[in-house]
Amino acid sequence: MADLINYHIKGNGKPLVLIHGWAMHAQVWQGFSDQLAKQCMVVEIDLRGHGASRAMEGPHTFEQYARDVAAVLKHLNLRNAALLGWSMGASIILKMFAQDYKSTGALVLVSGNPSLIQRDNYESGLAPMIVKHLFKQVQRDYQRGLRTFMGLLCTAEEHERYSDDAAYRTAMDSTLCPDSKAALSTLACLQAEDLRAAVTHITAPTLIVHGKRDKICLNGGGHYLYNTIPNAQMLMLPDTGHMPFITRRESVVKAVLNFLADNFYQHNKNYD
Repeated sequence: MADLINYHIKGNGKPLVLIHGWAMHAQVWQGFSDQLAKQCMVVEIDLRGHGASRAMEGPHTFEQYARDVAAVLKHLNLRNAALLGWSMGASIILKMFAQDYKSTGALVLVSGNPSLIQRDNYESGLAPMIVKHLFKQVQRDYQRGLRTFMGLLCTAEEHERYSDDAAYRTAMDSTLCPDSKAALSTLACLQAEDLRAAVTHITAPTLIVHGKRDKICLNGGGHYLYNTIPNAQMLMLPDTGHMPFITRRESVVKAVLNFLADNFYQHNKNYD
């Protein structure tokens, strides 16, 4: 299908679909997805305009991205697959539920929140002016804006400790980022989207993974998801920033596999 976004499959068994974050691509999952693929079939998605889907034109909106992910699931006949979204990827999952996505598949929301910015009755986001400043910086000087963003991805200690990690280096490589049009469009979505209503539609087993020192999606957003989604579980990692699947890889892999074994796979025999 010419209009199908790029995906890459590794491993065999029960499916787990990975959706990357803002200005990123599927290569950031290296190492993490390799370990997951020892026990399940991992499907790494490159969102429209990103990574191996970079050549695909917009619209670069959450609505379109949610439809794109659903189209891959349908194409691969992965009804009720488990979904794991990081940051904006978690927002895309929430947007799928806002668009009446029907699934009993387990969810893993990594460094996610229902709103990037603070809103009425929601104080767990960034101050709107911070995101507006980043938007203007990306608009004025894309590479400088990316450097600012990438500096926020980890704590200072993590930046130093993981500087030789392949996935970390890939995440910090601005040449692999989407073009500025896609980045600005999706950053505008992150400013505009309030997905709190979508959270109330989720009844599937859900694991929240969050770094306590996340400077982008503040840990209060993770607590909001945990407190709102029925029977959700949470792994809050101390001294951890926005990329726990890299900087706390072993802990997150273990938590995800245990969660899926306990809360999804044993109840979904279609993938046996």
